Amino acid sequence: MDPLDYELAKVEQAIEDTLGLVRHVRQQGALRPAEWLEITAEIGQRMADSRDALAEIRQGILGGARSSLLLYFRNHPGESIPPHRLEGVAAIRAWPRRIRELRQVGWEISMEGSGPEACYRLVSDRLEHEVAASEETLESVKGASPMERLIEYLLHISPWPASPAQLERVARVPTWRQEIYELIDQGWLIESHADNPEDVPEGSFRLASLEDD
Repeated sequence: MDPLDYELAKVEQAIEDTLGLVRHVRQQGALRPAEWLEITAEIGQRMADSRDALAEIRQGILGGARSSLLLYFRNHPGESIPPHRLEGVAAIRAWPRRIRELRQVGWEISMEGSGPEACYRLVSDRLEHEVAASEETLESVKGASPMERLIEYLLHISPWPASPAQLERVARVPTWRQEIYELIDQGWLIESHADNPEDVPEGSFRLASLEDD
């Protein structure tokens, strides 16, 4: 079975199991406190199973939770985003830590309201060029694989181009160009000098659009 289909089947099964538990409660009617606690514990487990499967899917499509959050914020600049949506995007419980890490890079993400229902908003849709090109931004990239690190870095600095030296440092492998072309094959709209000679210096690459085709 295809890995994506396998993880989607796990999500589907978790949702079906949760629906089964809910239907059981409706059929039972009144429940004693201990019975209700057992059922809600099972529902909580199914929700966790679903989140874990979604995290595997996210890892295969986008890489880390931080990259996923950054892409989602950049696709919704200025919008007030509730925390439940961000947890869904990150597919991990520790998503607030990833937002703190994005702020450390230089992203201005405000929090509106207080407590667990506070919403988040990306104030500016891009980093200043000086911040994007800084050593701190380059060193902040922590993806597990060369492709994850490359796409995270390009997400940070878009629409600015990345030089060959920057990309090799981020990828940490001499075959970083091959990794870039694999990302292009996956649908990422990454431009080279041949694609856009006016905006991309020779040898450099840039993420031309935040949407993958």
